[in-house]
Amino acid sequence: MLLAAAPATAQLRTADDLAQVAAEARAKRIPVLIAFMQQSCPYCAVARRDHLLPLQSDPQWRNRVLIREVDVDRNTPLRDFSGASTTHRAFARLHEVQKVPTLIVFDADGKSVGSPLVGLLTQDFYQLYIEQAIEGGLNKLRSR
Repeated sequence: MLLAAAPATAQLRTADDLAQVAAEARAKRIPVLIAFMQQSCPYCAVARRDHLLPLQSDPQWRNRVLIREVDVDRNTPLRDFSGASTTHRAFARLHEVQKVPTLIVFDADGKSVGSPLVGLLTQDFYQLYIEQAIEGGLNKLRSR
């Protein structure tokens, strides 16, 4: 499915309280996609603008995944999936994020439900890879 690119002013929702996000994901039985990004990364800007923002605003996908962004270089306060206080940088380290963009699909308990998408990969197929990761997460959650 081709989605239109998002306006330059649009933003991904920043991760601030993943425990709250997890409660919503649990109620809806959908996964959480965390986009580990860096402000200075041109590939992150493309992934954000051309792929993730359109997904975040598409009604079809809003009911299938919750998307949040973590900035790997910042010490922005964050409550993790268990409610513990941490930072964006520490959360990224905990999940061994070494390259950006990295996308990881989680269940409501904060467990990865698939392989991370590391890097922008092939631009022509990146949207498909993201959608497959989300669908894989949905399938795992709903088969439990």
